[in-house]
Amino acid sequence: MKEHFLFYVPPDEILDQKISFPEEEANHIVKVLRKRPGDVIQVTDGVGNIMDVRLIEVDKNRVAGEVVKNYTSLAEPDRILAIGVIRQRERLEFAVEKAVELGVTRIVLVHSEYAEKMQIKAKRINKIIISAIKQSRRPWLPAWEERDSFYDVLADYKDGRKVIMAHSQEEGTYDWKPDDSPMLLLVGPEGGFSEKEVEHAVVSGAKIVRLGQKRLRTETAACALLTLANLM
Repeated sequence: MKEHFLFYVPPDEILDQKISFPEEEANHIVKVLRKRPGDVIQVTDGVGNIMDVRLIEVDKNRVAGEVVKNYTSLAEPDRILAIGVIRQRERLEFAVEKAVELGVTRIVLVHSEYAEKMQIKAKRINKIIISAIKQSRRPWLPAWEERDSFYDVLADYKDGRKVIMAHSQEEGTYDWKPDDSPMLLLVGPEGGFSEKEVEHAVVSGAKIVRLGQKRLRTETAACALLTLANLM
């Protein structure tokens, strides 16, 4: 069975194969899809499972169901995107949405040297990430975090490969080869990373990647890098 719609229910709302749907998902089931008891829908818990769920209670106050079949997915390769905060909020949200659809496992929103110092709306980011896994039918919910220091990100993510998108005069130094080891993708904000940040990243083991002669917007560069990482 493969339904067009995929719903998200946090693991703590699933107990003994019984599911209680969050308000937003319940409203969609009742008011948009007009489902009834006995109908079967698909649900992910964000930790690797997609389940066929038979609805047992459907009304305006509560929607509940029972798991009738479970499909468990293998863990995904770690693809961590550290992206400088973009000035326009809608562009930052676009980058988050597309990164999730392209398979990122963690997003780090970095207030790097040239990044905008603006407040990140956590509820909005959470909503976008959940919507994106539903759209792309991913069984894993990516984590995200906000960081005030580019250097702390490099210090905390020591394992695996690191590549940095830099407007450098040098040729790209990263050799794209198939590899499932963790990968940290570093994409700067408008104006890119500072020269000091790029130098520090290279000293920390990051390889420079260039995607041709064109200067890409931050969100475009992030999508391009994640596409390459998926091919590898």
